[in-house]
Amino acid sequence: MEDQLVLATWGLVVATLLLFCAGAVPAIGQFREWQDRKKSLASALLPELHGTRTQATDIRNTLVNLKANSPLEEIAHLYYGVEQLCERVESIQGHAGLSIDQRLELYVLSSHLNLLGLQLSLIANEDEEIQQIALEGSSIEERLRKSAIAAQAVILCLDRVDHLFLEVKKKYGGRTFTEEMLTRVQVDFDSAEKALVDVRRKMQTRTDRM
Repeated sequence: MEDQLVLATWGLVVATLLLFCAGAVPAIGQFREWQDRKKSLASALLPELHGTRTQATDIRNTLVNLKANSPLEEIAHLYYGVEQLCERVESIQGHAGLSIDQRLELYVLSSHLNLLGLQLSLIANEDEEIQQIALEGSSIEERLRKSAIAAQAVILCLDRVDHLFLEVKKKYGGRTFTEEMLTRVQVDFDSAEKALVDVRRKMQTRTDRM
């Protein structure tokens, strides 16, 4: 009787274990699928975000150097650049699979870009009456200063978005996509500089032999 009870107990344990394994296999598969989707999302979005950051940095740098008497065409060119960034960020926002934090930061990013675009449009507007109204409470210098601040805010927000892709930081030893890319560019440049010394030496040797 006791033997039968032991066998029944072990049978129940084995059956429970089998049921657990049967349930775990689909769960593992779903987890891997979820991980693959995250990697695919990062692969699709991070190059776009890096391109956005590069363009925003160029706009920021140009704004820092602009003067109140700069041609309106220069400011209008920056405005159209900001419009392109707005469209790009809107496209990024449409991706499925974004976390709530990532989506929040992207909306903050849109807010900064819209403010930057508004400041630039007020300065670059060719309608003298609209421009006069826009500049009643603020000088062109002040508008440019606020535009540069908004552009810098865009860059700071993009940095935060970059840091939200944790799986990328794990892959690159704590560095974001942008940081890893800049590191590799610098490493390649340094290696190329050293390699070029050998290339020149070999070319000079061949010339001397001729």
